[in-house]
Amino acid sequence: MNSITKRWIKGSLLIIIVLLIIAEVFLSTSLRNSYYSEVETALTNRINTIDGTMSAYGNMSQQDKEKLLFNLTYDFAETDKFELMLLDENGYLLATSSGFAPSSTQHITDFQLAADSTEDIFTNSYVSSMDEKIVSATFVLEENAGEVYAVRIVTSVTRVDEEIYILIAFSIIVAFAIVAFSVISGAFFIRSIVMPVNSIKDTADKIAQGEFNVRIEHNKRYDKELSELCDSINHMAYELGRSDELKNEFISSVSHELRTPLTAIKGWAETMSGTQDMETLEKGTEIILKETDRLYSMVENLLDFSRLQNASLALSKEKLDLVAEVYDAVLMFIPQAAAKNVTIEFEEPEIFLPVMADKSKIKQVMVNLLDNALKYSDENSVIEVNIWNDKSRNTATVEVKDYGKGIRPEDIGNVKQKFYKGKGAKRGSGIGLALVNEIVKLHGGSFDIESEYKKYTSMRVTLKTVRTMKGK
Repeated sequence: MNSITKRWIKGSLLIIIVLLIIAEVFLSTSLRNSYYSEVETALTNRINTIDGTMSAYGNMSQQDKEKLLFNLTYDFAETDKFELMLLDENGYLLATSSGFAPSSTQHITDFQLAADSTEDIFTNSYVSSMDEKIVSATFVLEENAGEVYAVRIVTSVTRVDEEIYILIAFSIIVAFAIVAFSVISGAFFIRSIVMPVNSIKDTADKIAQGEFNVRIEHNKRYDKELSELCDSINHMAYELGRSDELKNEFISSVSHELRTPLTAIKGWAETMSGTQDMETLEKGTEIILKETDRLYSMVENLLDFSRLQNASLALSKEKLDLVAEVYDAVLMFIPQAAAKNVTIEFEEPEIFLPVMADKSKIKQVMVNLLDNALKYSDENSVIEVNIWNDKSRNTATVEVKDYGKGIRPEDIGNVKQKFYKGKGAKRGSGIGLALVNEIVKLHGGSFDIESEYKKYTSMRVTLKTVRTMKGK
């Protein structure tokens, strides 16, 4: 896997370098073409001036034209920049503006190219025998002027090349400066990302090893996105640590909850094994059965919650009368409530409230709600069970309300979380209400809790209703 640095080098720096190289090649070519074009234009303008001068004199004999051209050549004013030459029909020099008498054997090598060219003025560049870069322009006269067949003007472009090299060198320096700036800015940018990311990685590794108390100390030094990521990881570590604490408390609580009925079962089993007293045997059998049911209920809750967490709990939905299911659950808890001197008040409405639900899971929801209400109800208190429907929204709501100790304000937002047990919580695994919440959500409903500390707690389950009970 490529690091951020390698990806930046491949994806950004190399692209910048390639673009700069292309720009350098383009600039060099453009400069050369531009400068050489200007030189060729200057040569062409001088030849056009000579041709214009000859045309200004009107009809002249060949001898007069020849004399005029020789005079223009000898009197050429720009000999410091250009050299004007006169050529015969074979390409040999007749005269030159340099002041030196040309050799009768001095031949212009590109003369034939100019003679064969269809252009009025033939331009050419070459390297002389002295290793000097030369640009020439040759104009073949329409009519010979005595021995003169063509006019040629040349200039050295050595200084032009030097200027071009200076500009190219300057552009190369600029290109290196751009690359250097890109490297420095890129290194700073990568450093501002890689170092925080490495710090985040180290912290995440510690969290993965179970060190939930570590935090990323960033003090808002990083960019907004990295700061938010650090805050999110810190929050994750806090929540994981909190969940770990809740899990440990849950294990301790469940261990205690399992130990209590197991101790009772073991004690009564030992007592029953050493006696033939029927009263003792009957009482022991009753307690063992009661504690076994308690164990079975706890294990079922744990298994169901595990299936819910793994998304493997399948619902077997059917049309149910919600009123009937609530009534059956209330009947089951009346004896337990009476043993604690608690009254369960429920007025069964004379209507059907049909819902599509899993019968066993709805029973489990009601059992958990009633068990929780009874657990926190004081003696000689009342548990109210109410049920109503909202026809406009096609919903039915079941409320279980007790007037016990209530829920502390700081705990009410967490009581539906798994393993959570608030201050002063009584026996239990801490997953009862979490299980209710998950089951209700699977049915597409909602579970709401309202409480005022030391006064009451109201738990409401709302489910969608269907139109008819036909086909139940």
